[in-house]
Amino acid sequence: MFGRKKKKKSLTKNVGTIISPGTRIEGIVEVAESIRIDGSLEGDLIVKGDVYVGKEGRLKGNIQGDNIMIAGNVEGNIKADGKLEIVETGRLVGDISISNLIIHDGAIFEGNSTSKADIEKKMSDSKKIDFKSKGKSKNKGLKEKNNEEKNS
Repeated sequence: MFGRKKKKKSLTKNVGTIISPGTRIEGIVEVAESIRIDGSLEGDLIVKGDVYVGKEGRLKGNIQGDNIMIAGNVEGNIKADGKLEIVETGRLVGDISISNLIIHDGAIFEGNSTSKADIEKKMSDSKKIDFKSKGKSKNKGLKEKNNEEKNS
């Protein structure tokens, strides 16, 4: 009861595909389940599940998936529908679009971040603009300016 740590939910629990150490793949990889990369992948990775890049894993390309955990080296942009976690040994160079971001002490992240909430807010704000009233006020200002120039 006391002193017990809560067990952390593992992103690698239900991994269906593993790229093992010593394996090198080039090209676009699409997976309909979770994947763990302990080898090397050069190309985009599209996953309908979670992605785990192990400590020895190297990926050079864009990643799209649900939850993504990086313990190795990734160079590319990431779109995570869920959470992106970069652990102590992880290094990410690229832009990210995420719902939730966790960066551990010692992890490296170089790039720009856009949250899903920011994108949704910008979209809803753009819908609130009344273009008719905006256009009228602009035209009114131009007419007043032209009348002032004529009267001068």
